[in-house]
Amino acid sequence: MSCNCPDTNKCPTPTTCLCGFETNIYNSSGVLLETVTAYPIDVEGTTIYQVFNSTAFESTLGQAYTLTIAYNDELDRWEMTYFNDDLELTIVLGVLYGVGPDDCPISNCWDLDCIAVGFFSLGLFSFYFSWDGGYTNGKKSYTFSGAFTPYTEFRLYWTPDASTIPGSGAPIGTPAWVFEGSNTPNVYIPISYYFSSNQCPYGPYIFEYDNPVSRMEFQDFGVTGFDLKTTILDCGCCDTEVIINIEGEEYTATVQYDEYGNVLVYGGVNYYTFTIGENIYYLFYLNDEWVVKEELSESAETISSLTSTNKCPFGFYNSELFDIFYVRGVECFDCCDYDTPQNRNLLKKKKAIFVDEISSIRSKEIFGFNCGPEWDDLFKKHLIFDVLWCLPYGKICDEEQQCLINNLNENCNC
Repeated sequence: MSCNCPDTNKCPTPTTCLCGFETNIYNSSGVLLETVTAYPIDVEGTTIYQVFNSTAFESTLGQAYTLTIAYNDELDRWEMTYFNDDLELTIVLGVLYGVGPDDCPISNCWDLDCIAVGFFSLGLFSFYFSWDGGYTNGKKSYTFSGAFTPYTEFRLYWTPDASTIPGSGAPIGTPAWVFEGSNTPNVYIPISYYFSSNQCPYGPYIFEYDNPVSRMEFQDFGVTGFDLKTTILDCGCCDTEVIINIEGEEYTATVQYDEYGNVLVYGGVNYYTFTIGENIYYLFYLNDEWVVKEELSESAETISSLTSTNKCPFGFYNSELFDIFYVRGVECFDCCDYDTPQNRNLLKKKKAIFVDEISSIRSKEIFGFNCGPEWDDLFKKHLIFDVLWCLPYGKICDEEQQCLINNLNENCNC
């Protein structure tokens, strides 16, 4: 391939999440279960990310779930959630602190442990709550509202010594999770206990240490034990083609050229065409939007669209025809990659030989030998060496390169 880069490649910087990010999910043993893409979606001017094809949490969440990653302004954190159809509730599965709302939620510090909690009374589900960021005695603590007569406000925390709580009946030094209720601000009454040193508050709760009858329980509604790491997904480049993902199927959309090899534009911006079956579609920029139509015309019906100021059509599109329509770039072509010599290992060996030859000639001259012709021959070899080492791919044909290589060892007329 020849090196022809008159302009800088159209490659958006990967410091943004323009094309989303990769989500790596691990089990409790640290084994990678899957790597899935979180696609960026614009919701009334706010960017959220969604994962549509994850299966790692099926044993916990069931099949066909969608993960949503969005910023919670109230708690100043990123959250990963899913919607529980049976309970008709949005459940928080993971949280990420320390990354602002305008930054990418890229981190190895996602927390998925002890996040989502369901409260059951007499075996029946009562309400759900999630961890709000608090800690007590080195373990997560929770404050939440719910309906459990006669209280409406609650807190749940761990103590290393439940004997200090009046009415617990626990021996000195007995650890426990403590469930308390309140009807008066900052005044909490102990309700029940889970005598355990477990990291999470899940388990059956009893009213006092010597009364083993349990009438309430906290259950894990999340994915405790899993691990989540996110990394930026590089958009790639859009100078000649892009990849379109439509409901899991990928299509290549390419720019169009005139008879002289010039790229055709619409409104001053490259446009692309792709084919599905016998239908041809156009992807082009129109009125601050990238649009997909069956004709290269403003009046044609819009099938999919993406509001964007980017000169590359990357992102997740709103579509009347497709549930998922996502565009990303292809691997960037960088001219600098072609400045590496094609025969690098061979030339390294030759360079070492040249060093030895220089040393040998200098040794001869010390003893009075006239080595002018040898210097001339070595100089010619160095000229050839420099050409082969520094000339980018595509500037000379393979036959010319091979001839120059041969000329390092024998007389050859190129």
